[in-house]
Amino acid sequence: MDLAQYKIENEQIVLNIVQESDAEDIYIGIKESLSDLRKFPASLPWALEEPNLDASQAFCRSRLTALFNQENFVFIVRSKTSHVFLGIPDIHCIRWDENQASIGFWGNARYQGQGYMLQALSIFIDALLHRWAFSKLHAYVDVENSAARKLCERVNFELKEIEFQSVQNPIDATWRDICHYMFENKDK
Repeated sequence: MDLAQYKIENEQIVLNIVQESDAEDIYIGIKESLSDLRKFPASLPWALEEPNLDASQAFCRSRLTALFNQENFVFIVRSKTSHVFLGIPDIHCIRWDENQASIGFWGNARYQGQGYMLQALSIFIDALLHRWAFSKLHAYVDVENSAARKLCERVNFELKEIEFQSVQNPIDATWRDICHYMFENKDK
């Protein structure tokens, strides 16, 4: 499989399918972002684990297998000039028969507030809708994750509903409210 076919870019950033060679940057990015990621354990339970390079390598290998099986596509966002690791968007819960999927994303806290994830999600969504012909994209965000909610709204996702007490917090077993956002391709 030619992974170059998945490349998405603009003037400042490039998104490529995750490779095992990305593992160290992902590991460092998680460490730098851990306090932000752990604020939302119900929607980001993987962030509760202590980051380590072996786990990042295993993640990269498993996501390549998921790509080949067309179950999950994970992209790495990098600066075009400095090649620094900026974040990860992905699609999962893919329903090929309905041309629908869910997206997830997180950004490296070191580069937060500089517009990189806004750019990344904008070109990612555009590619999903036009290059790969998805008709609906969903995003599920903790109601208190104001940065992720704002990002969804800035890339024109519409809040469809708040799913009250729909996900259990693995730390204290409380129930969390999750915002269901959707982007529908009106051209389809």
